[in-house]
Amino acid sequence: MDRTHLKYTLSWVGLAGMVFVLIEVMTIVGVIGQYGLTTLVLIGINVIAAVGLNLVIGMSGQFSLGHAGFMAVGAYATALIASAVPNILGFGLSLIIGMGISGVIALLVGIPTLRLRGDYLAIATLGVAEIIRIVIINLKITRGPAGIFGIPNFVNWQMIFGLSVVVIVLVVNFV
Repeated sequence: MDRTHLKYTLSWVGLAGMVFVLIEVMTIVGVIGQYGLTTLVLIGINVIAAVGLNLVIGMSGQFSLGHAGFMAVGAYATALIASAVPNILGFGLSLIIGMGISGVIALLVGIPTLRLRGDYLAIATLGVAEIIRIVIINLKITRGPAGIFGIPNFVNWQMIFGLSVVVIVLVVNFV
């Protein structure tokens, strides 16, 4: 990494640090309540998903519609494991296993569709995402459309903010 790029990255990380401190102060003062913090967590999760989708569609030029399906696989795997082992160790383990399962399924989809481009890739990945949705809805373990309840909450806005910054910095440096 050259000096200019390092300086650029550190300046953005510094700006993110200032935003972090601003949000923390606004939370302590009472300007941001619980609803605002929940909204910040959802924004952070969607930023991570959007950056990943931008890497596939924006940077590589591949038109993939399976992003939501792979995200659902990871989310459901994480929720099921975190519910079964409701402590912080189980939460960390569930994150790693959820990423692994989602990555393996993405690899299994990616190998046969490796040579597809444009509309054909979009159709194939849309089909896989739809298959994933139907399987999740029909599984007894996920309780179908009712979803999973009783998932322990180990996530706060600070964790999501930090992960969002890490993901953005990694993707920008990867590109």
